[in-house]
Formats: sequence, structure tokens, C-alpha cells
Amino acid sequence: MKINWIYANQDAAKAKRQLSLASGDYPDAYFLVTWLDNISKVDAQKYGKEGVFLPLNDLIQQYAPNIQKAIKDIPYLENSVTAPDGNIYGLPLVSECYHCSVYGKMWINTDWLGKLKLNMPATTEEYKQVLEAFKNNDPNGNGQKDEIPLSGESTLVGDNPIQFLMSAFIPNNGKDYINVDSGKLSLAPMQPEWKEGLKYIASLFKEGLIDPGTFTQNPDAFKQLGTPQGVAKLGSAAASHSAIFVDLNSDKSKDYDVVPPLKGPQGAQFTSTNYGNANNFAFAITNKATGKKAEALIKLADYLYSEEGTLLSTKGKEGVHWKKGGADDIDLTGQPAKYVMIPQDPQVKPEDKVHYGWGERGPLLMTREFRDSFGTAVDPWTPDGYERRLYNATRKYDGFEPKEQFISEAAWVDPADAEEVSLLRININKYIEENMVQFATGSKDINTEWDTYINGFKTLQTDRYLAIYQKAYDVGK
Repeated sequence: MKINWIYANQDAAKAKRQLSLASGDYPDAYFLVTWLDNISKVDAQKYGKEGVFLPLNDLIQQYAPNIQKAIKDIPYLENSVTAPDGNIYGLPLVSECYHCSVYGKMWINTDWLGKLKLNMPATTEEYKQVLEAFKNNDPNGNGQKDEIPLSGESTLVGDNPIQFLMSAFIPNNGKDYINVDSGKLSLAPMQPEWKEGLKYIASLFKEGLIDPGTFTQNPDAFKQLGTPQGVAKLGSAAASHSAIFVDLNSDKSKDYDVVPPLKGPQGAQFTSTNYGNANNFAFAITNKATGKKAEALIKLADYLYSEEGTLLSTKGKEGVHWKKGGADDIDLTGQPAKYVMIPQDPQVKPEDKVHYGWGERGPLLMTREFRDSFGTAVDPWTPDGYERRLYNATRKYDGFEPKEQFISEAAWVDPADAEEVSLLRININKYIEENMVQFATGSKDINTEWDTYINGFKTLQTDRYLAIYQKAYDVGK
């Protein structure tokens, strides 16, 4: 194939794509980096209905055995790619990142647990007792009361401790705050269990167990708490992965391990997960490509959905960037590794590097099986073994997912409702998150101001918000 690539700076990629579609001056296909730009399900339906995006169903059946196999083998994929009208207008970058899927982790200083002869906490009450011991019993041994029992930051989903702590009372996805019970959607922050969770979190804050900077600091400030000069200062940290708050090359890094999901006073014990869906699309063919062009483009996508295509495009060239695993190479599951990455010379300047792959861009099949098959250092407490550390940590959260989940980004929202629900979500999330922090820090009294808070949802059209997403949820089942 001879491809004429149209490049876009990452900061302008989305605007350039939208402008091209609006003007009618668009290419034969879009090949996108999903975390910088993507085709939403709303756009897929809109441009599919207008005839700008071609239905891929027949092309897949005729020319794409790898895509067919993926749709058959991956349980969620068919519903994720098939629009309500039955057509497939785009293909996703399937990225089953296991450790990324649990984004509300909590980490704890196990060195301090050992020094104070404390067990890993299993309940909310035990966790509170551990934080009290961190505050009062000088676990860093410097004779000063300078320990910070618990901290986090609020710019990244999963780094706010409310994400983890609330899940001991009610499922809390930290994104749209929507839960599902017997097929019916509800808003978690309107429920009595949310109130009880906030009471618990407020009690931690009142006793000085939560760092006041948690709800205002950025990741850089957070990392300084986890990697200070001299003795350790941080007892527990909310973060999707520990490198967010501690330097992996620091001797303090090995002291932090995850706290498994805590059991709340009523027996609730959940975790936040975003695994098993395709939220958006990285590839679409437009009506500018017909006949042999469309056939060639779907064959390209199909090749990238093969293991060889995914391996070469994401990892680079065999013998340069990766090699087949040897007798001593162990993958993340403890089995002989299929592939091993080759360390690159750190002295080579970025402008002198020769790239044989393009990373995670476009339609790919990065299944968990594929990701787990790469060799990783056996010692998880070394920087080279960090991937194994995250894998082992995430396993402690398995089995605590809610039985039913709703992920708004993955929902097939009717394009006619898209703008409305987007605005409603912005306003509702802002209201939830502002009040969440105010109740947690005590600037609002949860006992006297809860009813006023609940009444505030009426003016935000919460019923309409849930009705739109309920319709999308029902369509996608």
C-alpha cells in the first residue's frame, strides 16, 4: 500500500478532524491516537447516518478474519462496536490494560506497619486505627510528629482518597457516579450510603488523618510528599499506581503496597474498574474510499488486529526493540515469556532514534493475554519489575467489582441527546465534587445540610440526565 499520511499536531488533532468533517474536505480514512483524539460513539452514529462513514460490516465479513475473530472471542466487543442501527462505523484500539483498569487504588507504607506491629487493615475502622498510629506513634523514628497519615491529589481520577474510601459504603466509579442495580441507573451521591461514607471521611479529616492539601495539590506536590529528603513522611496514598507519589528509583518506593478493598460497617466492599469495553474508535473509513481503496484499508486494519501486526506496530522491530522470550524469561502470569523488550541505549538522543513502530495508535488488539505475555523482571520491588508490582497489586482488587456497571463513555447515546447530556453531566459532576470536598473537610455540616444538598439535584435535572443514560444503557444490553 502507498499511504499519503495527513499529520496533525497532538494539540490540534481533534479540531483538525472536526474541521475536515465539517468542510467536507476529509480523507479516505481516519487513523487516530485514542487518548489524544478519537471518534466518539455519538460521532460514529452521526457521520454514519449521514453516509460520511462507511458501514464496515460487509467489508469485515469479506476481508477481515482477524477482526471477525476478535468480535467473536472478546465478550464485550460486538456490543461496543455495533451502533443501534446494526452497523459498525468504526474500530477501536482494544487496550486491555489490567492494572490501569483498577484506578482507585490505595497504597500504604508497609515499613511503618512493620515497625508499629500493625496488620494490613481490612475494614474502615482498622484503617482509621492505622492512620491514627501513623500520626501519633512516630513510625519514621525521627522523634518528631511530622508524619502525614494519608494524602492524595485531585487532578487525576483515582488519586483522590474519596474514590477508594467511599467504595466501602457504595460503588463509586469517580467519573459519572452512576450505579446500576437490576438494570436501573441511579446516582450514587444521592444515596444514604454516600452520606455514611462522607461521615466516615469527614471523621478522618477532623482528626488530622487526611492531609489538608489532598484536595488542592497537584501531582508534583504529591510526589514530593512521597519522596522527601531524609526519612519517609507519607503513611498512605491514594493513587492509580505508586509512581504517581514516589520516585521508583528512591529507596522509599519498595515500602508501599496496596490496601485491598476495605469492608465498610454495613459489609459493602467494592472497587472501581473500567475493564471490558471500547469507549471510542481509532479508525473509520469515509465515503471518499470505495472499491479497492476500502478493501485495502480494511485489510490494513485487519492486519493490525493480528498479533503480528499489533506486535510490530506497537513494539517495533524484532532484534532491535524486542526478541522472543528465552528459557529464563518469565511473563506477568509466571509462565515462560513469549516476548522480551530489548533495553535501548539511553545515550542516544531523541532526534537520532530510528522508530520502527508507532506505539498505541489506530486499530490494534492489545488484549490482556498479549500484554501479559511479555517478560518482566522477577523482583517486583525493583524499577525494572514495576509492571509485575502493579500486576500483583491489581490482583488484590479482583472480585470486588459491582455486578452491574455503567460506563457513560461507552454508551450509545442518541446523537439528539448528546449535547444535552454532556452539559448536564458537567453541571452535575461539578455539584457532586464541590459538595463532596466540602462535606469531607467539614466546611459543610453533613448532619444539618444534607437535605439541602439533595434538594439541589432537582434544579440540575438529574431525572432527565439519568433517563438519557438509561435509554442508552438499555440499547446497549
